[in-house]
Amino acid sequence: MRPTPYQVFCGYYLGLNREFVYKFFNQAQLAAHYGLGPAELRHLMEEYYLTPEITRHVNYNLAKAHATAQELFDAGQKDEVIAFAWKAFEEFHQALVRYDPSKDFENVDYDRLFPGDKPPTPVDEDAGD
Repeated sequence: MRPTPYQVFCGYYLGLNREFVYKFFNQAQLAAHYGLGPAELRHLMEEYYLTPEITRHVNYNLAKAHATAQELFDAGQKDEVIAFAWKAFEEFHQALVRYDPSKDFENVDYDRLFPGDKPPTPVDEDAGD
């Protein structure tokens, strides 16, 4: 089965299978999920502009989207998972239009977006003992 751009986005970037169940996928695992070889999936990702080499130059927080999808799934909110997946795909697709290979958004420190932002306060994990 040839997955759609939406299905590849959901699987690879949000960690959602065809039934919107959370599952981590690398490229080989996602290819097998759709009955493809890894090279065939890679070709589709290139065709759909969904390779990591492209998405790193798109101003969209894929890590946050992945975490949100996982949180919604863990909370048992399947309808919300599906709605969020469509919203995330649409937002990413809109951001993809502004693809800029001169910018790298993969290593953005989202806790310090603006000049002068202070680093986040570390959590003292021993404080509860």
